[in-house]
Amino acid sequence: MNAAIDLDNRVSADSAPAVDPAVEVSLESKGVKAKKGSVLRYRADRRSVSFVLGMFALHALAFFLAPPWLAAICLVPLAIGSMFIAAINHHHQHFNTFRSPWLNRIYELVLALQTGISPFGWVLHHNLGHHRNYLNQPPHPEPDESNWTRPDGSQMGRVEYTIDLILNHQLDIFRVGWKYPKFLRAFLLMKIPLYVIIAVALYINPVNAFLVLLIPSFIALCHTSWATYEHHAGHYPTDHYDASMNRKNAIFNFLTCNLGLHTAHHLRPGVHWSLLPKLHEEIENRIPPEMILTTFW
Repeated sequence: MNAAIDLDNRVSADSAPAVDPAVEVSLESKGVKAKKGSVLRYRADRRSVSFVLGMFALHALAFFLAPPWLAAICLVPLAIGSMFIAAINHHHQHFNTFRSPWLNRIYELVLALQTGISPFGWVLHHNLGHHRNYLNQPPHPEPDESNWTRPDGSQMGRVEYTIDLILNHQLDIFRVGWKYPKFLRAFLLMKIPLYVIIAVALYINPVNAFLVLLIPSFIALCHTSWATYEHHAGHYPTDHYDASMNRKNAIFNFLTCNLGLHTAHHLRPGVHWSLLPKLHEEIENRIPPEMILTTFW
């Protein structure tokens, strides 16, 4: 199967929970039109793509040119940059950035090397897992793949949740993948070029490969797990509107491409991130005030 051709329509109707018809509206019918491009599907992604490629260039420069002591100094700044790229990776997996399937596959390798999450890993664990089940926590028979409760229903702490997610996310990817073999095959196929790139880097310069690729990406993966605890943990929802914490902070949403508008994202996971502010504005009066934060942290 040609993953580059067949798998770009990855947010289908069955990848999201049922949505209240009151919010199932066309944003374009309300005069909200994001500018579309010829290479990029939305021109708003010029900023995110520039940041991803710029950070990747820094990783490459540090790998090829930096002595080990300098690569070690670069480790933390590169890891911090990758933390924000994780949000961009999340958005791309919901709504592919490029019109060309091949450009999307190449872009996903660049994202994976910086964030520690393989291509199609988000699709299986997050789109087809978490988004379908995020209202359900153990001991529910179909629990959230990013579950924040233990099997007995008691709430995990943030550290426990982070460790549990890191240790189990690969198993959950395969568990969800058995239900969606097309995406599981794509996940496994994309492992091949990813592992080849990592193997070549380890062969050329194993020290720098760890310092500027493997360790920063693992730190970014840990941070992604840590950060997602806030989104839903401790909230026992009655519907989609009281299920997610939101951050209505301009700086946070600039750096994460509106990831703070989380209720809107869960209601319409296939909407491009640049359109989320308008959707959030329309549903804000239905979100409990205590679930809208205005701070960055």
